[in-house]
Amino acid sequence: MSALTRKQPRRTYVDPRTKLATLLVVVLATIVAPTWQCEALVMGFSAIITISWGRWRYALLMTTAYGLVIAGMLALASTTANALTTMVMAFFMLVRKVFPCALLAGGVVSTTRTGEFMAALTKLRVPRTLSIPLAVMMRYLPMVREDWHFISDAMRMRGLSPTPLGLLRTPARTVECVYVPMLMSASTTADELSMASIARGIENPARHTSLVPLRFTGVDALTLALGACLLAVMIVTGAAR
Repeated sequence: MSALTRKQPRRTYVDPRTKLATLLVVVLATIVAPTWQCEALVMGFSAIITISWGRWRYALLMTTAYGLVIAGMLALASTTANALTTMVMAFFMLVRKVFPCALLAGGVVSTTRTGEFMAALTKLRVPRTLSIPLAVMMRYLPMVREDWHFISDAMRMRGLSPTPLGLLRTPARTVECVYVPMLMSASTTADELSMASIARGIENPARHTSLVPLRFTGVDALTLALGACLLAVMIVTGAAR
C-alpha cells in the first residue's frame, strides 16, 4: 500500500512548531546533561512525548535499544580497562547521546505532513533555501524506505539477504541485486519528487498558503512547559556538580 494512501491512526493534534521547539529542547538538554542518569531522564521524556504522538511501537523499540546500550556500558565499566574496552565504551557514549534526539526526531518526521512542516517553517520565517531542502528530505526518506522494503522482499524470494552478513557471504551478487537497484530507485525517486515539487509551485516566490491551519492548543503549552522544566533541571544539575 502506498505511503500516500495508507490510513493513519488518529492522534492528538500538535502544532509542528511545538514539535520543532521540543526537538531543540531535547538536543540542548542532552548536550548539558552531566551524567548518564540525566540523559536517561531526557530519553524518558522523548519516549513519553513520542508515545503521546501515537508512535508507541517506535518509542518502545528505541527505549529497549537504549536500555541495552546502557546495560552494555555498565557491564564494560566493571571490567578491566584496556584499549578495546575504551574504544567500545566511547562508542556506547556516543550512541547514548544520540538516542534521545534520534527518538524524538523520528517522531517529528513520522507524524508531521510535509504541508504542515512547510507551513510551520513559513510562519517561523525560515529562508526557503533551508525550508525547501528540509521539506524534500522529509518526503524523500519515507519513499526510499518503502522502496528498500520492496527490493529486500524481492531479493529474499531469490535467496539473497540484504544484511551485512549476506553482503559478507555473497558480496558481488548482493551489491548487484540489492544495492544497485536501490541506488537506481533512489535516483528515480529524487527526480520524481523534484518534478512534483516544481509542479506544485514550490519555487513560486509568492506567499504560500496551507489547507491545514496551524493552531496553538493546551497540548502544545503543556509540551513546551514540560520541555522547559526538563532543560532547567539539566542546567541546574550540571551547575551544581
